[in-house]
Amino acid sequence: MSDQKTPKPIELENTVFDFDIHPSQDLILSGLINGKIHCHRYGLEEHELLWDCKPFKKSCRGVTFTPDGSHAYGISKDRSIQYLDISNGTVLEHKEQTHDNPLNALLCLNANLLATGDDQGVIKLWDNRKPDPVMTYTEHEDFIAQMVYNADKKTLVAVGGDGYLSTWDIRKPDVAAMSDHMEDELLSITLVKNNRKAVVGSQDGILSIWNWGDWGDYKDRIVGHPSSIDAICKLDEDTICTGSSDGIIRLVTILPNGFHGILGDHGEQMPVEHLKLAHDKKYLVSSGHDSSLQFWNVGHLFDEQQDDDNDDEVADDDENTGSENGNFDGNSASITETPIHGNNNDDDDSNWESEDDKNHSDHNENNETAAAPSNADSKKDDSWDDDSDDSDKSSKPKRKKQQKQKKAPQKKGKTSTFSLTFRKYVG
Repeated sequence: MSDQKTPKPIELENTVFDFDIHPSQDLILSGLINGKIHCHRYGLEEHELLWDCKPFKKSCRGVTFTPDGSHAYGISKDRSIQYLDISNGTVLEHKEQTHDNPLNALLCLNANLLATGDDQGVIKLWDNRKPDPVMTYTEHEDFIAQMVYNADKKTLVAVGGDGYLSTWDIRKPDVAAMSDHMEDELLSITLVKNNRKAVVGSQDGILSIWNWGDWGDYKDRIVGHPSSIDAICKLDEDTICTGSSDGIIRLVTILPNGFHGILGDHGEQMPVEHLKLAHDKKYLVSSGHDSSLQFWNVGHLFDEQQDDDNDDEVADDDENTGSENGNFDGNSASITETPIHGNNNDDDDSNWESEDDKNHSDHNENNETAAAPSNADSKKDDSWDDDSDDSDKSSKPKRKKQQKQKKAPQKKGKTSTFSLTFRKYVG
């Protein structure tokens, strides 16, 4: 097993509501329930508190670094937005009463644009060169849980407590697409497969997989989480980790779908609310309903992935097959590996199925409570917010899904070397 060490948790004075990791330095920003923001430099031996400030009257609901890491934004239950200098925590600009309801979600789209979502489903886009919001979106009816942004498509994707997924062309005032009602709170989202797929986590513990541009309903799903999926963190284009209200951080591959072990455990009755991957991919950081930030060593996964992919390159070069092999680009922020499903092109990944996946799919259709880490699949009320008063979800029925016709595999699937590496460390 790897001898790599892991930093001890960062202990804070109060409950952590949100945190973010600097894009290029060992800095971590945390927003607390008492309205404070802390900035730490983390390390193996010790963590250094660089500064703290209290820019909010009420709880800090979200924090994020700007893309270059020189500044940060914070949002609060008091409906304000703060813009800070990351070198010393000085508030450079503040906006009061930005929404009619408390803010709950925050996303920095680029150097100039910021998106905020509130407890009643309103999303606003802000340009830091203008005093007022440049766009206001009002299609959602309950809290905005999380947003992601596809810069190539200029499209914002949001999920929320009303059970809908929405997409927005940020250049236009109207909704681009709205999903059918999912009859479940949608709590987390990330984009994978080079932005061709969206993976969404729900209150009932279902991971749903959506095709980009086809937003009416999901195309596949993964069951097995026994309770809500509150956080999703992308490790590479084929692999994510999930944080659940049962306190467990799981490693999951997407298309083919599968669970590959446990990365961390907060303990019983300690939900995992947020997950972030460090800029150098050495550590995964998580937070929950306590006053600490926990570190989990994942660097060995990426180190071994690089070695395995380099071996594949040499072998294929010797065979002169002419195929493109996966490799780890040490200067980039993601892993690119040999596609598990064969050819990495723009074709729909759902067209490929291995025999194992076919059996797994049939099993899920017959028994949705089947297994991965647990055979339980019960809904759990994990509300803990200092002001949670969410309205009832819409009872609009979800349209009946058509049975998808299965297609024969085009090429025998190769087991992800990322997953194989992980198994070395979990037995």
